[in-house]
Amino acid sequence: MHRALQLHDIIYTIFCHISEPSTYSHQMHEDDVFEHYSTWTRSGAMLVEPRNNVGQMTLAALASTCRLFQEPALDILWADLYFPYPLIRCLPDWRDRWRSDHANILSARDWEVLRKYVPLVRSLTFLTRSRDLYRYRDVLNALRQPPVAQPPLPNLQRLDYRHHVPEDYPLLDIFFVPSLTDLTIEVQHSRLPDISFISPLATLCPNLTSFRVFGYRTHEPTVATVSNIIINLPRLQTLHSDHLSEAAIIFVACHPSLTELDISITSDHPYKFPQYLHHSIPPFSQIKRFVARSTHLTAITAFLQMVQPSLSHLCVTTRQGMSTKDLQEFFNILSIQRIYESLQILQVRWQSTSFFQTLSDGIIDIGVIEPLLRFSRLRELHLLTDHSVHLSDEELAAMGASWPCLEVINLNDGKGLGDVPSPNLISLRGLILLVNKTRLRRAHLMIKGDGLELIEKCPSSMVGTNDFQHLVLADTTVEKPRDFALIVSLAFPKVVNITPRMIGEERRTCQWDKVNEYLKVFRLFREGHWRN
Repeated sequence: MHRALQLHDIIYTIFCHISEPSTYSHQMHEDDVFEHYSTWTRSGAMLVEPRNNVGQMTLAALASTCRLFQEPALDILWADLYFPYPLIRCLPDWRDRWRSDHANILSARDWEVLRKYVPLVRSLTFLTRSRDLYRYRDVLNALRQPPVAQPPLPNLQRLDYRHHVPEDYPLLDIFFVPSLTDLTIEVQHSRLPDISFISPLATLCPNLTSFRVFGYRTHEPTVATVSNIIINLPRLQTLHSDHLSEAAIIFVACHPSLTELDISITSDHPYKFPQYLHHSIPPFSQIKRFVARSTHLTAITAFLQMVQPSLSHLCVTTRQGMSTKDLQEFFNILSIQRIYESLQILQVRWQSTSFFQTLSDGIIDIGVIEPLLRFSRLRELHLLTDHSVHLSDEELAAMGASWPCLEVINLNDGKGLGDVPSPNLISLRGLILLVNKTRLRRAHLMIKGDGLELIEKCPSSMVGTNDFQHLVLADTTVEKPRDFALIVSLAFPKVVNITPRMIGEERRTCQWDKVNEYLKVFRLFREGHWRN
């Protein structure tokens, strides 16, 4: 073996590339995940994620190959754990002890096994949707008792807890260590736990840079607890929370290191920032990624009027439908702020809280979107509202000319929202003109499937070389599948298939199946495979 491959740092770097991202799905039931872990080896190597993660399986095998590989492979395997299986499966008689309904404690022999590996743990994620809630509680309680040394995970850097069992939350404090930098705790408003146990967090975890606690909405005791913690976190860089006290908002407004912010904006009363803030640093001017949630869009608009952020990412979510007038006013405020100089990603979403909420009247046309044409650095635009979108070919071309860096456009996930066919809907020709002016790679639209005769015989000459690959047309109908597929194939050679995302209406679904079949044939012909 080459000498370079005998160096721990080099082996570790190579093994990091072998380890693939997790294939774990939060929708998978815990008992299913339980059966997806590999067996432990004598070297202590096991899969800490589901078995279809090929990289983890490879590392487990490498750890058992030789002593030279064992340490770097174990460092990576144990770095990211999903609670509690990796901890209990290495214990003697674990099947009988930890799958029963009686309380458990760790023996001296158990701890002798675990103590070799727990210092390697850097990230801990709690699996969700468990039927056997006692298993979590048993393991958490066992880790709090002798002979387990405290804290049990001394080098933990990231903790993600979304277990939603109120009685278990206070047991988490054993993971609050000085090395912790990233903490996520999600709660359910319908089953709010007592989270006063996090009160000393600023003292126990002075290096915390990412703090996410959400789900409590406007619960006053929790608002007070979370707000007091935030005020004492000087190194905070990322914050995700629900409502905060006004004192916490003012603190966040001038926090020197905070760059990512996700908060709820109250609609009850406007925020008031002291005048002295404007003399030193404009409120929220250091924020680069901002997610704002509120009942009404007008509350978020008023909030942005008072601050001067220099954002690259802005995501807005409302629980009540927004009128096109409110939407245009929101865009107007953005266009007169410094935001237009820096914004790259904009998302506006209406998140319905009731199945019976009706759609708002109004149409998004070029008059509504016009204020956004100043955003020359825009890369992604997501308008997920309850309005139909009417844009002519020339208007789409003008949008493309204003957004030369545009890579993604998503208008209502391509849904028509009950709209009837209209001559003002986006056409395939308009999409071609938009791609011709931008760097578009993905589009979610509802377009007219007819009017193909308006497109030149050589659509590739209209658009030139492009990287457009993904086209989602949820509610689009097409009358001539072959002609439609031919134009798409010529204009967008990298589009493999079109996603209709329709439920029901067998005839329409069948038409899109034909479109994708023709796309495949045209692609094979273009690549020369027809000769075989």
